[in-house]
Amino acid sequence: MTETVSVALPVYNGAQYLAPQLDSILTQLKQGDELVIAYQPSSDESLALLKHYQAKDPRVKIYPNERAGVTANFDFALSKCCGDYIFISDQDDVWVEGKRDRCVSVLQESGADLLIHNAVHTDAALVPQAETFFDIYPIGPGRWRNIKKPRMSGCCMAMTRSMRDRVLPIPEMHGYDQWIAVLAEWSGKICYLDEVLLYHRLHGENVTTGTRALRVILRCRAKLLAALTMRLLRVRVRGR
Repeated sequence: MTETVSVALPVYNGAQYLAPQLDSILTQLKQGDELVIAYQPSSDESLALLKHYQAKDPRVKIYPNERAGVTANFDFALSKCCGDYIFISDQDDVWVEGKRDRCVSVLQESGADLLIHNAVHTDAALVPQAETFFDIYPIGPGRWRNIKKPRMSGCCMAMTRSMRDRVLPIPEMHGYDQWIAVLAEWSGKICYLDEVLLYHRLHGENVTTGTRALRVILRCRAKLLAALTMRLLRVRVRGR
């Protein structure tokens, strides 16, 4: 049986850069795949654009979401995915040709629960910078290191459906992608693919966090460890 793919794509005021991303994804998806849109009410033309694509392609599925916040929208999008393999996508990036098939192939061959691939930052016009994510950030294995200093990006992730089931619901904490990566590392297997499969567009309106006070960082790490402990216990009980 041919594997199916779901792409979880939250959208909020994304009309300016949304069309190139939708095109880059839909040209790679196969029959039976789906592009799952978690749409938060927006003040721009995002919804009209999404409906235009949906009218042309039934693989585009739009789910209105009233829950505010980035993490809540990713949680909602992931919960609607039905594919064997689930990709996470931002609204303003562009997939490199071949990403869908390459990630599925590596997940199958490696037996990993989660795949994290390489990417490159670009400017608003999609002109790439010289260094890749794997060059700039300390991306790689290390349970405690990745709790202390996480640099995983959700837009570079693909996972099995069973991993998605472990991930949900995403706890209320800073960094939904940090949660996914840490949980996968402690409860399963991560595969790191050093191939650039995404252009990550930087345009001045990206969702960023900036510098936080040490006490805030420590509080977030404590919350992460508490949530991780509880989820690992739940996973262990389910596995018996």
